Formats: sequence, C-alpha cells, structure tokens
Amino acid sequence: MITTSAASLVTRMRLKRELSKTAFAQLVGVPASTITRIESGIVDPTYSMLQKIASGAGFTLSGTLSDVGSDAPYAAAVERIQNASNVERRRLVRKLAQTAILAPVTKRPGVRIFSLDRPIGDFVQYLEERGANPIVSSLEAVADDIASTRSFTPVVYVERPEDLDDLTPMSPTARSSVIVLPITENARKFTRWVNGTAMLAPEWGMLDALASPGRQADVARTFLPQLAARVNMTREAGAAA
Repeated sequence: MITTSAASLVTRMRLKRELSKTAFAQLVGVPASTITRIESGIVDPTYSMLQKIASGAGFTLSGTLSDVGSDAPYAAAVERIQNASNVERRRLVRKLAQTAILAPVTKRPGVRIFSLDRPIGDFVQYLEERGANPIVSSLEAVADDIASTRSFTPVVYVERPEDLDDLTPMSPTARSSVIVLPITENARKFTRWVNGTAMLAPEWGMLDALASPGRQADVARTFLPQLAARVNMTREAGAAA
C-alpha cells in the first residue's frame, strides 16, 4: 500500500536515479511538464500513471520503493525506440545510458559469470550443442556479428543458466569472462535471427553493453552515435522498400 504522496514518491524516484526532471521524464516516457507538475503538487496522478512512471524508472510500487531487478525497463525503452519517428528515434538511442543503469547485468535474477576461454562464436556454438538456445547480446548484437569478440565481457541469454555446471566460474586469474542470463519473455520478444544466430535487437544489445561492469560501459558509450545513425538508416530503408 502506498502512503507517501505522489509528489514525494516521484521526487524520490528521480533523485534515486540522479536525473534532472527533463532526463527523468525522457526515461519514463512522459512530458517533462508532467513530472514538474506532479513534484510541485499541482497534479495528483492516477495510480496507473504512478505505475507507468515507476516501471519506466525501474521501480515497483509497494510499501517501499524497490528496484524491479528485471529487464522490463529495457523492453519499454526498445519498444519506444522502434515505434518512434526518425528524429525521436535518434534522440532516444542517445539516452540509452540512462535506461541501462536500471538493470545492471550482474544484478539480474539468475545471472552467472563464467571464464571465457574461447572466441564468442565458439562459445555460442557450444551452448547450441548443449541445447541451451543461446541469444547473443552486448556489442556482438549491436554489430550483428559473432565472428570476433567485441565485448570485454560478452552477454549471452540461455534457457537455464543453472544447468551449465561444466563451465568454469569466473576467477580473478581468468583472462576474460562471459555473463550468462536466463531468457525472459521480454528478451524473447526482441530476439531476431542474424546469419543463423539468435541475437537481441541492437538497441537491447547496447543496453546490456552499457549495463556491464568495468570498461565495457565506457566503450559502449562511444558507439551510441553510430547506433543512432544506424537505426535511422534501417528505418528509412524499410520505408523505401
């Protein structure tokens, strides 16, 4: 049961994410004026509006303000991008770093981290042979290619990470690692096939890269302008066809 005022609740959400009103509004998909009016007490939003704001910011509404801990904000962000106009699409892609902080890959339910002792393509093939139905994410999904390992820490989704007990857990001495996450319905919704390999949408791959630990997030940020230009060209090509 929510007993805190809507103005206080929305302000707490925004401050927890360390965002300005404008940036927070862009994150949750409502006008900045709406956030301002709610926080000022001018507007008392409906419960469904509060749910929308909370979900977009990666929170659940309960007795306390709790992190969702799921990829639901990712699904909402990717859907907004795919349904946006060209100009809005480019802007939303450049804002992906804000969404990425809502669901760090190492804090997701069921995550496992293994040592990576082979190229990512070989690792994916091994998972396919195991019947794990792998779906590739991170910078490999952004590039539509697993011929080379582009990520410092690749991210791969599988049906049951807990069944991969024959893989070596990540250790301080390992040269590289791979993050394995359970496939969710949200991830399945944005899966596509590229040259015989299941991959997440490029926007989702970018989100996972930005939400990864270490240097991965810094490298991913440098690719945001390229992804923004690319998704725009993809949309235009589809319209021309």
